[in-house]
Amino acid sequence: MKSRFDSRRTIVAIVLGVLAGAMLLWAIWRWYWPLSDLISNQDRLRDWVRGLGPWGPVVSIGLNTAQVIVAPIPGQFVGVMNGYLYGLWLGTFYSMIGLLIGTALAMGLARKLGRPFVERLVKPGLLARWDRLTEHQGPWFFFLVYLIPGLPDDLICFVIGLSRLPIGHMIALAMVGRLPGVFVSCWVGAYAADIPLWMWIPLSIGAGAIAWLLWRYRTPIEHALVRFIQRLVHMRGGPSLARPHSEMHSHSTPPQENRPDAE
Repeated sequence: MKSRFDSRRTIVAIVLGVLAGAMLLWAIWRWYWPLSDLISNQDRLRDWVRGLGPWGPVVSIGLNTAQVIVAPIPGQFVGVMNGYLYGLWLGTFYSMIGLLIGTALAMGLARKLGRPFVERLVKPGLLARWDRLTEHQGPWFFFLVYLIPGLPDDLICFVIGLSRLPIGHMIALAMVGRLPGVFVSCWVGAYAADIPLWMWIPLSIGAGAIAWLLWRYRTPIEHALVRFIQRLVHMRGGPSLARPHSEMHSHSTPPQENRPDAE
């Protein structure tokens, strides 16, 4: 009986696989080639986006806002897309507007609603780890976190909101710190059509390798970058203006030091 049941499962799996493959081929034939032709022509794609009227920039700004709060897609990808669609300067402008709204919302909601709200958006163990890493740090430290790539700057917005740092001042520092990275992303997008096809192969391999290293060794890389930033802050000799995050929001649950990091 068991052998007959396994055979039926195998047949069903094969049939489902064939159907899924057929649907995939049909989707590629129906949508990929027209879409590929549209994307490969930068001027045509820009004309198509302009045809959307004000909704094009609204969607662009909305994506940048959403990626700060819920981070469904990497912010660098949105910057490249904006640069490709709108050019270097306008793409940078739209990206910064979206990041400004998202940063202000993340910090303000964390300050207003406290840790229980933040823990619905961020894994509690990860939030507690960054509480420990950034405890007693001041504005200069957080500015460098936004300036130096490789650190979770969107998560840091929530950490700042749970601290006692002045939100208005920190939003301004965050925007200045984010600007160079956004500018580079938009520059890549704006001039992507001018890059020869053969150069995209090593660029893609290099970007994939960096992404894999950041994913595989995320924790030691982040700790190394934090130590580097702390040394820079110490060399500058600036005072620490922050308070321990555990002092914020007495109605909130305290950082859970003994919980394993749920990364």
